[in-house]
Amino acid sequence: MSRFSKASGPVGIIPARIVRVGVIPAGILLCGCMIAHHAHATPHHPPQTLTNPARPNPVRTRAAQPSAGRPSATRPRAIESSAVQPNPTRPTAARTATAGPRTHATTRAVPPPQADSTLPRPEAIEVRANRGSYTVPTTDLWGKSGVALKDVPHSVSVITQERMQDSNMLTMTDAMRQVNGIRVLPGSSANSNFYSRGYQLTTSLDGTPNAAGTLNNATFDLSMYERIEVLRGSAGLLQGAGGAGGVVNEVTKKPGHDFALGGAVSVGSFDNYRADIDLSTPLNRSGTLRFRTADLFEDNRYFYQYSHSRKWQAYGALEWDITPTTTFLVSHAAQQQDITAPYFGLPVTTDRTLWYGGRSANPSQPWGYSNYMTQQTAVSLSQKIGRNWTLTARGTFYDQSYDMLYNEPWTTIGAKSGLLTYEDQGISAQKGTNSSRSADIYATGAFRLFHHTHHLLAGFNYNSYDQYVAYPDITGSGVYDNISIRNTAAIPAPAAGSVSYAASSGGAEGRDDAAYQWGFYGQLRLEPVRGLSVVLGGRVSRFYEHARDTSPSPRGAWATRSDIHAQLTPYLGSVYQITPHLSWYASYASIFTPSVGDMRYRGGGLAPQLGNQVETGFKGEYFHGRLNVSTALFRMESVNQPLSDPEHVGFYITTGPIRRQGWEAQMDGEILPNLSVSIGYTYLDTKLSNPSSADFGGAYSPHHMFKSWVHYTLPAGRLKGLSLGAGIDASSNLHGGYPTTVQGGYMTIDSVIGYVINRHLRLQLNANNLTNRYYYERASGVWQFNFPAAPRNFMATLRATY
Repeated sequence: MSRFSKASGPVGIIPARIVRVGVIPAGILLCGCMIAHHAHATPHHPPQTLTNPARPNPVRTRAAQPSAGRPSATRPRAIESSAVQPNPTRPTAARTATAGPRTHATTRAVPPPQADSTLPRPEAIEVRANRGSYTVPTTDLWGKSGVALKDVPHSVSVITQERMQDSNMLTMTDAMRQVNGIRVLPGSSANSNFYSRGYQLTTSLDGTPNAAGTLNNATFDLSMYERIEVLRGSAGLLQGAGGAGGVVNEVTKKPGHDFALGGAVSVGSFDNYRADIDLSTPLNRSGTLRFRTADLFEDNRYFYQYSHSRKWQAYGALEWDITPTTTFLVSHAAQQQDITAPYFGLPVTTDRTLWYGGRSANPSQPWGYSNYMTQQTAVSLSQKIGRNWTLTARGTFYDQSYDMLYNEPWTTIGAKSGLLTYEDQGISAQKGTNSSRSADIYATGAFRLFHHTHHLLAGFNYNSYDQYVAYPDITGSGVYDNISIRNTAAIPAPAAGSVSYAASSGGAEGRDDAAYQWGFYGQLRLEPVRGLSVVLGGRVSRFYEHARDTSPSPRGAWATRSDIHAQLTPYLGSVYQITPHLSWYASYASIFTPSVGDMRYRGGGLAPQLGNQVETGFKGEYFHGRLNVSTALFRMESVNQPLSDPEHVGFYITTGPIRRQGWEAQMDGEILPNLSVSIGYTYLDTKLSNPSSADFGGAYSPHHMFKSWVHYTLPAGRLKGLSLGAGIDASSNLHGGYPTTVQGGYMTIDSVIGYVINRHLRLQLNANNLTNRYYYERASGVWQFNFPAAPRNFMATLRATY
């Protein structure tokens, strides 16, 4: 068996504990106040506007309808249980179902006659074109009910449908690369891990706890999602056990009341071909029964040699208004992805440095493969009670099967020669399944007390996973010396019968790892005085994990790995409205993260990670919600973060106390007509007591990250319909497992040029890494998990909407 078949890259899922909070930089605060003054002096949209481009038409608005790496049995994981549901004021089908010409009418109402006859008569109705938005007015990511972003006492970012299209985001990895403060650590050709503030993020699906996001699986394509919401920092109140980095909420597409059809075809570098379709339609005349489907096919190669991927995905959602107050929703997604020569990154060199001999090198062979079949079903039922209360129940069922085979390097790369050795005993082969089950039942509502309106959330959720993996017996004995990293196709495929999953072979073994958690949670948002909100919350959780040997090994008895009772997760927050557009907030949140499986070299699991976070900042909302700005200071402290054992590859040790603190600022939305921006900066300082590596802090998040995207559409003239966009991604040093594996600071530039051909067709050309910068996106392993970023590449897309 391969030495590394059970090993994975460092995960580092940590909660945090807080000590103190700093001061908001004066320049950021001044900027926010200047924007607030500008918003009063020259409003972006006139007060007479009845139809806000950033919000749904009031006629269409209705209550929110509920909705819904490489595999390794020994990788530390966190059971997720976040709670986010779709935006209660999501746009109508005409906006959400397709991605066509992004213009619509804004109508000004004529004001009533003035008493002074000398005043000029009102103008006639004006119609003006406006793009979709890079932000949303409200989110369900925190509190499970529509709350304005400026009223959420946490750092929140949203990737909208408009932003996805302009930047040509196709995968979750593409989207997360654009989110402020997020570092992407690729895990394989099929998946990546996401880190914020030095900790891994967990995931939720339409607010449902989603352990599938922790299993390093092949992820669903972005085509089935309406938007991506990211809350940075500890989110244990609604999640329970999870990553201290925050939560990524994947909001799926829902059916609309009107018929809408859209689709796109794309051609790009590395023989990348893609086609997708998005259809939404009512199924009866009253529109109480609605259906939506989003399907795609993609065939592409990669910038590294030999690898080829073929993927299809089918998604369907059926929504039924059983009564005017009762709504049922069911959705199902299926995806098949087959990859040849799967890529898990490069080894380091014999000098323990990163290899810069060419980005096209692939340690895998053309005969290698990794195939994934993934299915996910979500069901929800929502019942409105009276005018102010809603009871929601939802569940998610996730299943994935996979099969992979390839030969891993037996040595590191010769620093000068580029040569390395392979052996048949280095063949990595696995078969397995990952399953996750989630349920969430909660009530939300508002009540009046002492002449003020208060909000209450109370609920219960359950989340479980089961991960089974089988490793074969490898009987080959071949040794292949002096193999060039540029020509690993020279390594022969294993002989017939040399890779066997039969129990009778003696060397095959299997492992089953299962865990569950459940918890009761509550959140009370009080308004003791006008303009001040105080948030009190808490959760009591139960977590249990056990494992056993199973087929093809002789089946063993279940052995308990983690058993946590009545884990309390408190929460406290406050929001003060300084002006109608500007608010100040502060919050305290805690988190715990069990690390499951046999993680230590001498056997046994790791102690749970425990920690807390304190955060404070300012948030502003301008131009009727079309522009959101925020700044934040945060401090996190935690213990027991998993760290790769420097003496034993594939095993882990735990750290002592870690303190992470920093600040961030971001701006998302439309700052001028037809000019949209998404700009963010994050500073992070890490201090680790008794570190095993002096560079540990930079392995998960660098000190400085800057991400920006600016997009402008010409509204008139001969070039009307032409759009231009550009973005910068800059980062300071990224550290690997050794002091010598350091990726220096870098900056990349992306761009887009688009043209609206007519009301139905739009053409755009995206370019990534325009300067062709050669850098490593991840550098954290010895035998693998060192990922050069893609060179300059292009993709042309023709999008249609009807």
